[in-house]
Amino acid sequence: MNISYDYVMSESLKVESKKFAQKKHLSDKQPSCKCYDNATILPLKEDYREEKNGKWGKGGVVDSQGNFVQESAYTGDWVSQGGLYEYSTVVSKMDKEVVYIGCISSHYGHFLVDCTTKLWALLKLKKDITVAYTGDRKISGNEKRIIELLGVKNENLLHVDKPMSFKKVFVPEQGAKPGVWYTKEYAAVFKLIQENIDNSVAHFDDFNRKVYFTRTGYSDAKKKEVGESTLEKVFLNNGFEIHHPEKMDLIKMMELVNAASVVVCINGTIPLNMIFSSNKNLKLVVLNKTDVYHRNLEYFAEICNLNIEYVDVYNKFKGNDLGLGPFFVTVTDELKRYLFSNNMTLPNNFNSIKYKDYFIFILLKINRLIRNKLRPIKVRFKEFLSNTK
Repeated sequence: MNISYDYVMSESLKVESKKFAQKKHLSDKQPSCKCYDNATILPLKEDYREEKNGKWGKGGVVDSQGNFVQESAYTGDWVSQGGLYEYSTVVSKMDKEVVYIGCISSHYGHFLVDCTTKLWALLKLKKDITVAYTGDRKISGNEKRIIELLGVKNENLLHVDKPMSFKKVFVPEQGAKPGVWYTKEYAAVFKLIQENIDNSVAHFDDFNRKVYFTRTGYSDAKKKEVGESTLEKVFLNNGFEIHHPEKMDLIKMMELVNAASVVVCINGTIPLNMIFSSNKNLKLVVLNKTDVYHRNLEYFAEICNLNIEYVDVYNKFKGNDLGLGPFFVTVTDELKRYLFSNNMTLPNNFNSIKYKDYFIFILLKINRLIRNKLRPIKVRFKEFLSNTK
């Protein structure tokens, strides 16, 4: 793994990265996978009072004696999920063996980071076992594709949305605590996915494609990010292909990445996908939309030995986090230095100042302030509705 901060202003970000690199993250721990007879899986039950404390809610596995199985919970670096709650003793019963992989988030980035820590068990158990999970919806899209690439067929996926008991429930421990430690069993999950993708795609002798993954077509990004269309034009002018990753199947995305010499994208969820690429020649250029350190990206980079070059594209209107924003990205002095150092140019008659973008950013900033003020009211209202059910 090689990390470059040649085009980064924030000294604190560099210090955080150096601290991370000095720590050992590969653990000698061997995660266990225990089996419970006649156990019950409780679906996700949101606890709005605890939401602000980084808790996704309760649910998980209860043994035949009514005790909560702690290994079925999830404890991350900033979020946790799991716990016992009152439920009807009359539950659906299925005479089958299942493995419980936890609560699946509907946010793809959280899925990659927080919901893959128990998938290592799928490499150890029999291939036709039913894979049970909880969450507010059935998995789909690339989340589902990732599970399929581990050998799980669609008919063996089971979304538990009501209390259900089973003949046997296998409950794996976490194979990692994202950003803190991981095991060889956890790393093997991504290695197998890489191999299965490689067996499914075309292979190329030359790695000469230049790819820019954009968020401009992503509906959520339109609510909190401004200015990326300008960056698109700059890289398009320098021979980069522009692609929308949220519209791509993971296998097709990796076929593209595996044929590329360089991939450029905004910091956030998109670069996390590179953990599925087997391209050892790839240079990943990550455009910083703020000066907040993205530890999970370097955590993934360590696991897959990824090379990253950071470039700042934010101005004084920087966000205070990596997710909520709003964010204003533009052609900065750092980006210009990166372009010129790599024999790239700006388009003719280029003007990075777009007054329309400033106006939109101000509106998004006002909207974020209003939503922050209304959030406690929204949480209390959800809690009230939950208690009246």
